[in-house]
Amino acid sequence: MAAMAGKKVYIFDLGGVLLDLDVERSFGALAGLGMNPALLTEKDCLVNEMIQRFDKGDVEEDAFFGYIASCLPAGGLAGKALRERLADAWNMMLGGIAPEKLRVISELRRRGDRVVMLSNTNIAHWPRIEEIFVEAAGKAPSEIFDALYLSFRMHERKPCAEIFHELLCDEDVAAGDCIFFDDSAENCEAAQRLGIKSVLVKRNASWNGLFDGIEQ
Repeated sequence: MAAMAGKKVYIFDLGGVLLDLDVERSFGALAGLGMNPALLTEKDCLVNEMIQRFDKGDVEEDAFFGYIASCLPAGGLAGKALRERLADAWNMMLGGIAPEKLRVISELRRRGDRVVMLSNTNIAHWPRIEEIFVEAAGKAPSEIFDALYLSFRMHERKPCAEIFHELLCDEDVAAGDCIFFDDSAENCEAAQRLGIKSVLVKRNASWNGLFDGIEQ
């Protein structure tokens, strides 16, 4: 891997970039519990709004799953059993991490660059995400990255400009010294507008050639 001119801050999205993501798997599991699939696919529906608020840490975990439960038909599971099934279904979207991606991050840090995570995620996903990192690398995310910028802790969510501004402020770095990798064109465009070089990554793709075309 060729070094960039000067030290850089590499900003990696988590789901779909580093960690494999299959949102449809979770949605299918929820539909299997009786939820109307349209509630999960309509962009402006109340369920989608609740998911975004949950990612921003503006909704407690019990309230989130309580709302999802309210969207299910009566007569099925209830109480603790339902809560556990909903949590399991919600985490079904989280896949594994390819070892070569962890090696890239380690190499970037070894040569002196700073590597951070910027993720839209939530408090229900995070314990499972930490388990996945330990399973893949024997280390927690906080040991693999120089810093973790998580939407549910920051109360902001990509592509909102404020989440990028806060990261730049905390890192004390100019936008032009950062490179951002995300699988969302909307998120990449938001970062690009702030002067952060952005690379659109195909969801769940390998990182072969990821740095091709980046100015060395």
